[in-house]
Amino acid sequence: MRRHILIMLLVFSTLLFSCVGKKKKEEKRATKETSKELDLSKLIMPVPSYSVLKDPNYYIWGASMVQGEDQRYHLFYSRWPKSTGFGGWLDHSVIAYATADSPGGPYTHEKVILDGFGKGHWNEQSAHNPHINKFGNKYYLYFISHVNDDFGKKNETENHRWGQRIGVAVADKPTGPWKVSEKPLIDYQEGKGAEGYMVNPSVCKNTDGSYLMIFKTRSNIPEFEKRMIQCTATSPNPDGPFVISEKPILTEKEAEDPFLWFQNGKYYAVLDDQRGLYTGSHGLALFSSADGQVWDVAKTPNVMKPVLIWEDGSRSKLRFLERPQIWLDKNGNPAMLFCAAMLKESKDSINLPFNVHIPIKHY
Repeated sequence: MRRHILIMLLVFSTLLFSCVGKKKKEEKRATKETSKELDLSKLIMPVPSYSVLKDPNYYIWGASMVQGEDQRYHLFYSRWPKSTGFGGWLDHSVIAYATADSPGGPYTHEKVILDGFGKGHWNEQSAHNPHINKFGNKYYLYFISHVNDDFGKKNETENHRWGQRIGVAVADKPTGPWKVSEKPLIDYQEGKGAEGYMVNPSVCKNTDGSYLMIFKTRSNIPEFEKRMIQCTATSPNPDGPFVISEKPILTEKEAEDPFLWFQNGKYYAVLDDQRGLYTGSHGLALFSSADGQVWDVAKTPNVMKPVLIWEDGSRSKLRFLERPQIWLDKNGNPAMLFCAAMLKESKDSINLPFNVHIPIKHY
């Protein structure tokens, strides 16, 4: 009997130490993953020739992609007629829809899914800069539009810009049908960090189950009022209502077009550093945050300069590299970078902006 008890104690002790050892290893691995700083610049891969969406009759701009339950890839992008010029995005942009069998394409245009709803609606004119996400069993397509009211600005264009707001369309499938929000997800809120236009949203799910949005705006703080800044907002639901934070973020220098995600215990955002104020050169910049509210430039901030490296080894210098949107794979890792681009020099007589789909290496 005594022998059996000793054997049982020995077995129990072995199991106990095994579990403790396993737990410590898992905690050590988790700590290592959390503390590891992402360096996207090392993961950017050459671009296949087919990973471009362009049209000789349209300006093609920002695009955002989601994988459907059908295992196909669904791309939502801005476009407006060539005849309206580059500035036509403000009043003539629509959101179009394309599909492909692989993340990098080639994508085939299917149809236009969103335009302005006309007078009396918050999204009176145009639909622009889509950002697609799947939360739960629904798809959320965030976008911007505007009303044509008089905000006391110097001209019609500035009045239209000041009337820009963020909305969302919700569907059970990426193919639609889409139900558009009856009101903007955010508007002016007394004492908060945003005033004027509120545009270019990116949304991710917080660890507590709520939702975090980053967007571009202007500030009611005097020293920032003439500067593009970013602000955050939170909501218990992906379709709002969102409450704007009291303090804006990334106010010390200008950048725009944030894309936000959570990975390995940290929040990350890629922005367009057009003037090289954060990285020292025009290109895309990486930022990180422990809580989604206080943001810093990442340890390795340069994501990529405005140069495309193609699979055949050739290079194309870009005039524009904007609207970064990242597709995350099933494990939540960056896998494809979608950007609005335009060649700096081209022998083609039709040198219009296009969307490029840049592979990101798994690490």
